[in-house]
Amino acid sequence: MKERGKRIILNIIGVYFLILGITAISLSLLKQMPTQLLYACYIGMILIGIGILTRKSFLILSQIYIIAIPSIVWGIDFFHWLIFKTPLWGMTDYFFLSSAITLDKFISLQHFYIFPLAIYTAKLIRKEKNAWKLSLIQLIIIFLAVKILSPPELNINCVFYSCIDINWILPYNLIWFLISFSIVGITALLLNYFLWPKKK
Repeated sequence: MKERGKRIILNIIGVYFLILGITAISLSLLKQMPTQLLYACYIGMILIGIGILTRKSFLILSQIYIIAIPSIVWGIDFFHWLIFKTPLWGMTDYFFLSSAITLDKFISLQHFYIFPLAIYTAKLIRKEKNAWKLSLIQLIIIFLAVKILSPPELNINCVFYSCIDINWILPYNLIWFLISFSIVGITALLLNYFLWPKKK
């Protein structure tokens, strides 16, 4: 791909994600629900947009590691609702329990394409090592911010209790970190293996 064409594509995708993230945050403020700004997907859209526009794949990858697997799980829950007309894990109930077409629902659809588009842009730029470190630091900050600033009933990022109906044996705070860190580690390993194989 020619450099000019690549630059145009990156700028378009970067601006789109940045506008989408800002729109999501603006809607949260208009609804007087400022703690929704702490949703990992909202933060991810903003940082991916910034990472694309500044050509920092380190920033893009750090967000991919956090949101990739949760986005896939969201998609499975969505299609279960779509096909069987019943909830699976309850993650996308809000999408089907109301027939109204809203901007919130449009923004939610980013779960389907943010992962592949972000990977595409990261590949166009270049590989950055150790982006997972930023992912882990960000998860710790998000956890603490949600615990301190957000009411438990909103359960932002599933911090207060499991979004899936499972009886955990270990304390849930520990479970949250084990699952979140595992998601980052597994995603980083898989992407490094399939997208950036070592040269023989």
